[in-house]
Amino acid sequence: MTRRLQALRVGNFKAFADAQRIPLKPITLIFGPNSAGKSSFIHSLALAHEAQFGREKRSLARLDVHHTDVGGSAIDLGGFRQYVHRGQLNKRVEWGAELKVSALSQRKDQRLVQLLAPISSVALNITLGIELDDQDRPKPGAEPRVDSIEILGDGTELLRMSRRRPRIQSDLFDNNRTEQQVPFSANDGINTLRLDRLASDHPVFRQVLKAIVEAQTTSEQMRPEDFDGANEAITALLPELVVRVDQFFPSSVELPKSDGADISPVSILFPVSKGNRKEDIAQAVRFVLPRTLNDLIKGLADALADELKQLQYLGPLRSFPPRHLAFAEHEDANWYAGGGYAWDVVRRDDAVREAVNGWLGSSKLKTPYKLVVRSLVALDQLQVPLEEGLERLQNDGLDMEHEEESQYVTGGAWPIIKDVEAATTDLLSAMESSDADRIRELVLVDQRTNTVVTHRDVGIGISQVLPVLVMAYGSRNKLLAMEQPEIHLHPALQAELGDVFIEAALGERGNTFILETHSEHLILRLMRRIREGTVSPDDIGVVFVEPLARGSRFIELRIDEEGDFTDEWPGGFFEESFHEKFAGR
Repeated sequence: MTRRLQALRVGNFKAFADAQRIPLKPITLIFGPNSAGKSSFIHSLALAHEAQFGREKRSLARLDVHHTDVGGSAIDLGGFRQYVHRGQLNKRVEWGAELKVSALSQRKDQRLVQLLAPISSVALNITLGIELDDQDRPKPGAEPRVDSIEILGDGTELLRMSRRRPRIQSDLFDNNRTEQQVPFSANDGINTLRLDRLASDHPVFRQVLKAIVEAQTTSEQMRPEDFDGANEAITALLPELVVRVDQFFPSSVELPKSDGADISPVSILFPVSKGNRKEDIAQAVRFVLPRTLNDLIKGLADALADELKQLQYLGPLRSFPPRHLAFAEHEDANWYAGGGYAWDVVRRDDAVREAVNGWLGSSKLKTPYKLVVRSLVALDQLQVPLEEGLERLQNDGLDMEHEEESQYVTGGAWPIIKDVEAATTDLLSAMESSDADRIRELVLVDQRTNTVVTHRDVGIGISQVLPVLVMAYGSRNKLLAMEQPEIHLHPALQAELGDVFIEAALGERGNTFILETHSEHLILRLMRRIREGTVSPDDIGVVFVEPLARGSRFIELRIDEEGDFTDEWPGGFFEESFHEKFAGR
């Protein structure tokens, strides 16, 4: 399955000083010692998600984030003063994302695909800052804001926009990169940036300018000297363009006021005369280019927003719901981050419950528990009394006294149910209660003793792994970030989680996993699957977060076709156990 999001970037955020690029694979594992900054990477995703989609918080700017919607109370960023690296307010937080151009949807992103055809990857990098006085203190009323945005194609700058005055160059065409002093006006506000630079010599814009001349003018061919006229037009045009940033990503390019601004560029053909060719081409560029820039910037922002919208987070401290799930309160701040929603999904979704039961009851795990839904009905909702309902079951041929012939086992005054789900359905049907009157209660059946229990009656490991399983089995094409998915699990179950992630990432569900983990058993299972040939090394990413004096850094650890690491683990991390397992192979 082709994925669009192939890397993320973060800098001057929490544990990280220098900007770090983190490649994303279908399954990316983040290892490192405690307090190194493993969670910081996931928290930067939560910040970006909140900035783009979060609800307005009372008395707080969108970027002055404490708690996030996606992270609930599990992620407390503490506001800009806390999440900027070492509280240095004169620094700017950096966040970026990189997309694979060939993976962009041909239908939805057709225009963007056309514009980016000359390159294989496109990245958008954002800096966040706050306006300070001459003593590096926030000015009264100052709020965190987007300070600059740059767009890169194959690692080379395409565009740069900011709210700061760019550097004045004596030669505006140094290396064919146009740059202009930006005149600020009263219309400049917290939601607007100015275009500083446009790399007209980049293959993307060379293609754009060529298309403008050959499709929007009477000239049939773009000549080398025509780029001079186009560059002059770009230089004059850039100061007039305003980029709106209503959330986190840029939302539009506002066009300069001019006659014919409402005319579609495809509906007009600019004449190019022999004696005035340079000026005529400049006029066509001035008219068409702003619309093209809007298509590029807004199209890229929309594609990134679509990716970020798929983010779902599961924290290390998961909800432990009350005994009776059917009557539990839900939709609290930690409904998703704490995994509380997972119990409701299992209660309502038969397919997810079946998948979870398949994992719990597999021959390898031999977990004795099975999740079952009971239909409960209040006595005053029954159209037939309970005693009469039981009598009907007996009259229909159900022998309550013979265990081998019945799904019930006699146990005192009341039957003990062997098949809770089937028996409940039969009984309710016999008593003619309507579906609307039923309450679906989720329970566990201990299949060793046919005893009905709840999650409160079994080990905590089951309750902690269930949200992990539901997130994996119940999600499709999602970006799933989990902290310590293996928590409270036996080592054998930690290893089995590796197969869960493989199925959910590389199978038809197509999810992307970012897993902050300490589990050696999890990575060993993935390495084993690579050796067996069922998983490619390109599907697994392993990143080590190394704490340094000036700030943590990411180290990518590569795996070869034999399932072995080609890079050494820093500081001997896992070195002893790996040596014991693979020595003598």
